[in-house]
Amino acid sequence: MIIGGFGVAIHMMALSITDRLVPVFPSIHDVVLERLPRLDLFFIGELFFAAFLICFAVMYFRERPRDLPYLLVMLGIFYAARGVFLLLLPIGAPLDAPALADRFVLYPFANHAYFPGGHVGILFLMSRTIQHRLFHPLFITATIVFGIGTMLARAHYTADIIGGLLLAYAVEAWARRHCARMFLAPVGELNAIEH
Repeated sequence: MIIGGFGVAIHMMALSITDRLVPVFPSIHDVVLERLPRLDLFFIGELFFAAFLICFAVMYFRERPRDLPYLLVMLGIFYAARGVFLLLLPIGAPLDAPALADRFVLYPFANHAYFPGGHVGILFLMSRTIQHRLFHPLFITATIVFGIGTMLARAHYTADIIGGLLLAYAVEAWARRHCARMFLAPVGELNAIEH
């Protein structure tokens, strides 16, 4: 739990420092976004994100309640790594993104928190921990749908989505190799994660 909280603290500190030190967050060209329609999905996206978290929590606590420390360690590592990226790569909103005042956004640093995509990354990381044969692919599909929605809403660049997925995958692979034996409850579940 401490590692999870520490990771979130590093993430938020990096965003706060970036917010103070960077006077202008430049937008960059994205050839994929330039060919996609722009849709106002911000409110729907926030609802979708909340619904995903609720469904995940129900499924995770039904399936693996004793492995919560392992999940929190992975989320903490993800957030800490993302904070470093955000500090080193301060970019602005996509070129045709609606003004911040015109969006429904709950995230406090929505004017510059982009690469790698945090929402998509944590959804993917959480999806990877669900082992149920039916629900695992549903959570992965929901994550991809959410990622595409953030691109259509111009909340993220294409690279943000790909970067969030790759960072989440890297964190999960590293944690499986280095932390699973310390944090996962039954040994049988460790074998299930590796397959």
